[in-house]
Amino acid sequence: MKMSNREIIIGMVTLSVILFGFTYWMGGSKISEQKEMAEEKVRLRRQIKLHKRILEEKENWIGRLDALQAELPVYDRRIPVSVLLSKEIKGMADSHGLDLTRTQPGVEKQVGTLYEVNVSCEWTGDLEAMVHFLYDLHSKGIRFDVWQINIKPVAKQEGLLKGSMSIACAYRREKENE
Repeated sequence: MKMSNREIIIGMVTLSVILFGFTYWMGGSKISEQKEMAEEKVRLRRQIKLHKRILEEKENWIGRLDALQAELPVYDRRIPVSVLLSKEIKGMADSHGLDLTRTQPGVEKQVGTLYEVNVSCEWTGDLEAMVHFLYDLHSKGIRFDVWQINIKPVAKQEGLLKGSMSIACAYRREKENE
C-alpha cells in the first residue's frame, strides 16, 4: 500500500493536532497549578520579608514594651486590686464632680505578664465633669482605658447627663519569688 504525499501531510497534520491537543489537555491543569504556585510564592516571599523586618525591630519593640510596663503599678499578689482600682476611679470622679452611682469590678484576667480588671460604672453629672474625668483617665497613660461609654440626658433636669461606662484597668503583680 502506497501513500501519496497528500495523505502523508494530512496524516502528519492530524497526528500533530492530536499530540498538541493531548499535551494541552494534560498540561492545562498543570498550567493553572503553576500560576497558583507562582502567586503563592510571591505572597510567601512578601510575608518572609515582613517577618524579617519585624525581627530586625525586635529590640526596639521590647524596649517600648518595657517602657510601657514600667508605667504600670505593681501590686502584691495577696491584695485584691479590684477594690483599690474602684476606689481610685471613684476618687477621680469625685474630684471632678462626677457622681459614680455604682461601680462593679469584674474578674481579674492575666494577659502574659500583665493583669487586667474591667470596672463597670454608672454615673450622673454634667458634660464638663465628664470631660474632665475622661481627660484625667487618659492622662494616667496605659493604666486606664475606656472600652465602652453610654451617655443620655436626664429627662427632668437640663444639663444633667447619666450613663454607664466600662473601664479596663491594667497593672502588674509582684513575681512569686519577690
